[in-house]
Order: sequence, then structure tokens, then C-alpha cells
Amino acid sequence: MSLELWTSGELYDVLRDDRMDPIPSWWLDTFFTETHYSDDKEILFANLPMADRRLAPFVLPTEQGKPIFRTKGEKVKSFLPPYIKPKDAVRAVDARNLRPSEVMPGGQRLTLQERFDARVIEVIDYHRRSIKIREAFMASKAIIDGKISVKYDRDQGAAFPEVTIDFGRDPNLTVVLAGANWNDPAYDIIGDLNAWSALMYGAERGGLPVRLVLGFQAAAAFMKNEGIKELLNTDYRGGEGTSFKRGLLNINDPMTHLGTLSGTNQSLEVWTFRDQVEDEDGNLIEILDPKDAVLIAPGTRGVRCYGAIYDAEAMQEPTPIDIFPKMWISKDPGDVWLMHQSSPLPVNIEPNKTLKATVV
Repeated sequence: MSLELWTSGELYDVLRDDRMDPIPSWWLDTFFTETHYSDDKEILFANLPMADRRLAPFVLPTEQGKPIFRTKGEKVKSFLPPYIKPKDAVRAVDARNLRPSEVMPGGQRLTLQERFDARVIEVIDYHRRSIKIREAFMASKAIIDGKISVKYDRDQGAAFPEVTIDFGRDPNLTVVLAGANWNDPAYDIIGDLNAWSALMYGAERGGLPVRLVLGFQAAAAFMKNEGIKELLNTDYRGGEGTSFKRGLLNINDPMTHLGTLSGTNQSLEVWTFRDQVEDEDGNLIEILDPKDAVLIAPGTRGVRCYGAIYDAEAMQEPTPIDIFPKMWISKDPGDVWLMHQSSPLPVNIEPNKTLKATVV
């Protein structure tokens, strides 16, 4: 009996089956609502010039007018998306060996083809999930850090050469508190938030923050802060509209709402975030560093970009796709190979609308 190979269309049809555990994609789903496919090696973005606020000059009515018009050129940014290419074999022995579910009470014996197809679906789901998790992790770093670190796993040459894709956040919008920090209950957290809000508002294409997202250690320090507690005291004016949950901090979802800070013509929604991904060695990595705080202004957004697929067969596809699957048989050993190629890059097109601070 010969095993039936699946066509690219059949493989892609399975790729669209997302009945699996949730992918940690809050940052991706929240801020990256647009999609762009590129047939070129690089992805280009043009920033429109900012509105001009130049003061018109005074002249005497009896003198000639003054030329003032100045052309501001566009800024074009170029990004080279990273490449992902997981490849695994579905071996002949996988179709010959009984699956545990077949020998359990009530189990049904599968044919060789059914056992083979089950293994193919398992590998496809694993490849797709790992690619989507990588994309979601890149999106989180694009918003939190304003840049993405790419470490390439190579067959030869330097192991894991590292490249940084920088979206151009103002360096002043990345803060590390030295010495005193939020762990001190008497620390002036409100002073920090006011100063950082002013930095964000004054940055090119910046904005006034409306959301504060805290790592879990930063959240614990924030909730114990004397200045934050004082805002809840109704005996004094100035904290009207400020409210926070007290007691146990039970985080059931990646994003948990803590409360609201209110002030003059501004309010700040306060959240805590915790979610993890697994690296190549099986270690769990926090998506948001527990010690960090992120301020987010309206208009924070990005684009889910997908670069070209470097495969001759992919050129035959009628429309661009985010993941290109393929399947083939090797002669010796006689195994079936599955490979999925993707070139995702979540691009933060408004990097100055966020600020990251290491606060504890």
C-alpha cells in the first residue's frame, strides 16, 4: 500500500483549522489590525510629514510679502523581514506503529493511511502553532520595546547571529529607574507618570497615554504605593474618579484590569499583563518583563507584514499567503517530509506612542 501525499491546497486547508489552545496574541490582535503582503525582499513604509506650526512673520503693509513655504520630504523606512522554515519528517514507522488511542477500551483500529494522515495533521498543527506564536511574540516586542531581536539558527557559520529590527522609537521613551524605584512604598509613582506622559506628548508623532500596562512585579509595587492609595482617599480633592480593586490579585486572563487613575482632563486605565512563550530549550519566557511598565497612547498601531517566500513552488500560488506548506518523499530513507515557510514581520508604525520603563 502506498501512502497518499497531500497537495499544497490540502495542506493549506488544514492550516486554516485553528481549533487549538489560544495563542498568546493579545498584543498582535489588539494593535496589528492591518495586513500587508510583499513580493519584494524588503518592506517599505513612508511617513507623511508632520503638520507645520510655523508662525507667519509680521511685515509692514507698505513692504513686500515674505516667502515662507518649505517642502518637507517623506521619510521612507525599510525593513527586512526574518524567515521561518520548520521542517519535519513523517516516517514510515509512524504509520506502522499503533497509536495509544487504538488499543484503549473502545478504541478503533486505524488503517495505515488514517494513521499516516493523523501524523501529518499533528505535524502541520505543530508547525503552524510555532510560527503563529513566533509572530505574536514579535508583535509584543514591537510594541513593548519598539524593536525586535532576531537570532538565526544556522547550519554553518556563527551560531545564532543576532539582528535587531529597530522601528525608531525615541531613546527617551525607554526608561530604566536607577537607585530608588517603585518597590519603595513612598516612591512618587504619580510624578513618574506625569513626567513620562509629558515625554510622550512632546515626542515626534507621540501622544498622551490612556493605558498603563504593568508586569506582575510592577503591579504588586504599584498597588502597595502610598501615593496611589492616597488618591483613593475621598477626604481630599484631586483623586475623583480614581478607583482600584483591592484584596487578592487574581489573574485569570493575560490582561487583568486593576483600576483607573483620574486627573485634570486625563484618565489612565491601569492593567496588569502576564503571559509566556517557550524558547528552543523549553524554557518559559515572560512576554512582558515582570519589572516593566508600558504606557500606551491612542493611535498605537502596527501592520502584520509578510515578506516574499523563497520557493519556486510558492511563485505559482495565485494569491499571497502568510504560510506556504509543501510535502515530498525522500528516496533514502523513504520518508515523507513536511515543511512550512513564512516571513512574518509585525511592524510598529507609531513607535513614539508607547513608553517602556523598568520600574522595580
